[in-house]
Amino acid sequence: MNGVRRLLGTATGSSPPSPAQDQQSTAPLAFSSKAGPSWPPASPTVTQQSALPTDSPKASTAALFLKKDRQKSQPPADDDTPNSSFQSNRYSSRTTDSSFSSPNRSFNGPGSPISGPSSPRVQPNRLITRKSVTADGEYKRNSGPMNTRDELLMSLLASEAVVESRDFQILSSEEVEELKKEHQVLQSRLGAMSKKVSLETKIRDAAVSLSKVNASHKKVSKQTEEQLEAANRRVEAAQKELWRVSERANEVHKKLMEHRAGVLSLSVRSMEKKMAPNGDDSGYDSSNRSTLMSPTTSSMTGTSSSSKSRFDGAHLFAGHADTIVPKRKLSAEAAAAEITALEEKLKAATSSLAAASKKQVEMTRELSLMQLEKQEVETMMGMDLQTAEETILALEKELPRLEGMDEEVKKLMQERNEWEEERKKLEDKARLVEPLQSRLSDLEARNGDAEGTEKLLAQVRMEAEREIEAKEKLINALREEYEAEREAWDHERADMEDDKIEDLTRLQDEMDRLRDEDAAALQKANAELDSGLAVLQNLVKQHGIVLFSRDGSLQGMLESVGTHLEGVHAKLEGYVKAQGEWEAARRRLEDDVRSGLDKREAMAKELEEVRRERDLARRDTMTLESRVKLADAMGSTRSPITPISTFPPEFPITTDLDAAKIISILTPLWQILPSPEARAAKFSTPRPYRTGSPTPNGNSSNTPTSLSDLDVRSLKSLYDSRQTPTSPRMGNGAFSIEGFAQRVQALINDDRALIERLVRFAQAHDLLKKNAERAQKLAQEGNTALETYQKQVRILEERNMSMAARQAAMQEEVQQFQEAVDRISAQKSEVEMLAAEQAETCRQLSEANDVLSARTLTLAEEAASAPEMVRKQLETQLTECKNALAAAQDEIDAMRTSEQSQRIALLDELNSMQTENGALRAQLRAVKK
Repeated sequence: MNGVRRLLGTATGSSPPSPAQDQQSTAPLAFSSKAGPSWPPASPTVTQQSALPTDSPKASTAALFLKKDRQKSQPPADDDTPNSSFQSNRYSSRTTDSSFSSPNRSFNGPGSPISGPSSPRVQPNRLITRKSVTADGEYKRNSGPMNTRDELLMSLLASEAVVESRDFQILSSEEVEELKKEHQVLQSRLGAMSKKVSLETKIRDAAVSLSKVNASHKKVSKQTEEQLEAANRRVEAAQKELWRVSERANEVHKKLMEHRAGVLSLSVRSMEKKMAPNGDDSGYDSSNRSTLMSPTTSSMTGTSSSSKSRFDGAHLFAGHADTIVPKRKLSAEAAAAEITALEEKLKAATSSLAAASKKQVEMTRELSLMQLEKQEVETMMGMDLQTAEETILALEKELPRLEGMDEEVKKLMQERNEWEEERKKLEDKARLVEPLQSRLSDLEARNGDAEGTEKLLAQVRMEAEREIEAKEKLINALREEYEAEREAWDHERADMEDDKIEDLTRLQDEMDRLRDEDAAALQKANAELDSGLAVLQNLVKQHGIVLFSRDGSLQGMLESVGTHLEGVHAKLEGYVKAQGEWEAARRRLEDDVRSGLDKREAMAKELEEVRRERDLARRDTMTLESRVKLADAMGSTRSPITPISTFPPEFPITTDLDAAKIISILTPLWQILPSPEARAAKFSTPRPYRTGSPTPNGNSSNTPTSLSDLDVRSLKSLYDSRQTPTSPRMGNGAFSIEGFAQRVQALINDDRALIERLVRFAQAHDLLKKNAERAQKLAQEGNTALETYQKQVRILEERNMSMAARQAAMQEEVQQFQEAVDRISAQKSEVEMLAAEQAETCRQLSEANDVLSARTLTLAEEAASAPEMVRKQLETQLTECKNALAAAQDEIDAMRTSEQSQRIALLDELNSMQTENGALRAQLRAVKK
């Protein structure tokens, strides 16, 4: 048991720490308590102050800081202590902020307001440093690939993945396809938004550089600050849009990954259930395997089979293909407790592995942030270089003019020097005139008659003064002209500088306007594309259009919509054909219904006539029955009439009185009964039959031969006592017994014929009733079918109208989409032209990339040195785990050897007992004998 625990403990890397072990532990893995998204980042000042410890000397640094010195190893902290949780939370918040912070952050002092993720950089030439996520010595990870041949570790990872992905939601195929298409669209939009963010960042950096250049000019600085604020707002908007798209992409990717993990977990569990035997579900009941792998095959022989389970020692070595791991039978509570302990160890190992993976991801993010910092520096240097080149070009253009002005200034200076020399000469002459005057005064004193000399001196003095005044006027004029030229040159230079600043401002405004127009056009095009794509997706979902390709772009959807429209046109044509067929069927049904109604009316008329005839026949039958009853009553009072010739000779002949009495009684009956002449007259008259009714004998030319062939009206008129002028007389002829017997016999025949005819009338009535019911049922069914057909025709007409409207709407939408595609294509060509222009600018910026490549290489080397140390540490831990695994395997081998020796001893004892048992049985048999 201890060996197995040590084996699993070393495999998961969570063996109990010993006090003497001085090993550098891995920082506990913790997650930030913030449930919301970790992007876009918060203010750099807040995140850095909350992330870095207060005693750190570089706690206020907002950018990338690569720590050169490594801190000493800290003692391992327990995950349950508050201190460790605080440190882990601090570490997670720091890594989160440093991973997702914008590369364009700037440091804000304690008194400055806290800026967002895209605050303007007032000092572009700052030191770009930021504290590295993996700079501390206690956070290390293994950057080498994982050993997939370690079956135990892979099985542990697989079981943990199955357990953790048990509650993941499994989506349907339609939802998976929709998520894949949405993820593809979001990835393309994410790339476009990233490029847009980088472009807006470069524009913002250019605005910062321009604000730095125009900081000395008060007129332009305000406008430059407004442009910088607008650039910052655009950067923030682009970053927020990028965050929204990235969040949605991450959510869709998470759903897809959870679906795939859930499907794989379900398949793995089903495979395990299929492959696992009935008694080996828990993994702790090894009765079947122990019986299969036991060296003792049977208790009958007491010896082990050397061919199957011969002890060769190969299966005792760990890692061998035929290694046999003994398993113990445990109770349910012990098995559950051990499974719980193993799951906790597995979770601990998985958490350490996740921490290592997270550190690797953080190193990757750190490298990406360094690359972003490099791009930022390249952009700034490129903009500074471009500004310097523009300034140099402007100065080179003004250099010839300045050289010409310098020559003019030199000429003026030469003239001034000449004028100064002449002035000095005049001053020398004036100084020479003063001694002459003194001498003249002496001469005047000596000679009072020196008037001519004075006049001469006065003239010389006046000439000298005039010359001096003229020279001074000329010097003053030249000086004024020089000052005027100097002022004009200063004004012209100031105007040139103002014009230059105005040109730069106008150029910057034009560039901003063009960029805004390009961004607006691009945003509008993207918005139109998104709206068109959304409308098209809604149209596809609303109408259930099947996407025949996996391409989720606009062109693929338009092709699917075109295919759907073709199918709709084909269906409409089929509906039109079906409508024509329905119209023909409706006309046929209407004709059938009309004919059925006509037949029903004719059958109703015939039925009414038959009913009237039946009533007449009933009344006639009742009359005849009453007459027959009367005749029967009269016949009971007299003897049967027989011919005279048939009277027996012994019967006495009645007297005349009796005969007269009998004749008087029979005379009224004789008058009632029709005579043969009347019958013949009735037989000879033609009988009007109804139209369509069958003749009684099938031949209309033959006259009836008996009363039964007559109809009811003829029979009624024949036996009617009231004689009409057209009817023959029934009482003609003298009374005779033979005639009376004939008339009575005819009456009996007529009664039989009437009864037969009544039976036929009843049968015909039943048949007519059935036919009437059938006709009524057919009419009802025809009415129902007609109503159903009318409803179907109405529904088809409504569908046809709706389909026509939908077709017109879809054609309009397709036309709008085509116009949008054409407009977007034109805008795309314009954007491509602008991209070509910007590519030229990027080519110029690529020259500055060479300058920073050396720095990037050094930073990459420093970043690569940290994973190497983590890898060495993990290799040391892996060696210790392997040693512990080997010790556990040795213990298992020892347990296996002891178990086998015990089994051999038990088998020997069993064999000896069987031998003794056989001997005792032999003794018992001998005693019985």
